[in-house]
Amino acid sequence: MSIIVKCTRSTGDREGPSINDSLITSTSVATSRGKRWLDDNYYLVKNRSLKVPHKLSVVPGNWITVTDGKLGLNNQKLKVKSYKISITRNSVWATMETEQYEEFST
Repeated sequence: MSIIVKCTRSTGDREGPSINDSLITSTSVATSRGKRWLDDNYYLVKNRSLKVPHKLSVVPGNWITVTDGKLGLNNQKLKVKSYKISITRNSVWATMETEQYEEFST
């Protein structure tokens, strides 16, 4: 069985290589591997930990938009890797582990 998926960056100017692996058993797995290769080779990944007021709409795996002057973020897209809630008598906070992707300069 052969699965062929073409993975390119959002601008379409870079394409991932051919990956042959017996562990690729579906189109979704092939797409995931191709995207991961592009991320690893064309983007600098910054891991950020953010403490924020709890929101029900934040789910690991989804993207959020963050603006924070202290961190130098202005409408930056971050991917949520994990989301942990901390409840006190007076508040409900969350700690998010996120990834920020910045394109390498060429």
